[in-house]
Amino acid sequence: MGDIIADLKEKQDTWASTFEWVPKTMGDYTLHLESGEVPEGYRFFYYENDRGCRWEALYDSGVGDYTVHVIMPLFEFTDINFSLEDLDNYLEDLKTRLVPGMTKLVIEPSQNFTYAYKMKGLDTWDFEKALPPKVGDFVRDIDPSKAIRMINGSFIIAEYVHPADRSGLLLFYNELRDEFFAELRRHNYPEINHQLDAKTIPNLEAVLEHELENVLSDLTMRL
Repeated sequence: MGDIIADLKEKQDTWASTFEWVPKTMGDYTLHLESGEVPEGYRFFYYENDRGCRWEALYDSGVGDYTVHVIMPLFEFTDINFSLEDLDNYLEDLKTRLVPGMTKLVIEPSQNFTYAYKMKGLDTWDFEKALPPKVGDFVRDIDPSKAIRMINGSFIIAEYVHPADRSGLLLFYNELRDEFFAELRRHNYPEINHQLDAKTIPNLEAVLEHELENVLSDLTMRL
């Protein structure tokens, strides 16, 4: 792993020309051609928006793959669709799939909605009352119309973020288990919460009405 990073660092001056084809902007994301060693391995470039969300192209020394990391305020994950062991194949794959792949994942995530997600009615759900834009200090920055598709059949359908801390709430729908559930983040540490468990949208609306403000108020008191 160290030898690979050393080789990539030796090519530091070439990456700007290698990635000159990369779009300067993608939706509300701006390109940063800042190559170099990072704790995860070696980063080639990244996109970032004004909410601090990132899409990073890098070599991940932990798994030995060239891949993509997606970093959101309360969660991060690897887009395994880009994971390859060979650098040349990875660079060619980026040329072909960067624009459609990033668009589908974070720019227009509705392109990633599955048949099960739509059959559940989540793509047409009038969620504004159940999931208001702001609850106490927490701001909603993901909603069911822009849900992020994860692995294992899960979608993040809502995210409430504290503006001054990596704390908040993530609301999931898992299409394999056909259920809704939530996780809290307290100073970026996960906490399980069962107060928002539900099986149907009407059931979810009911628990959100009675519990969402209480859950986030309790979290605020523990920050």
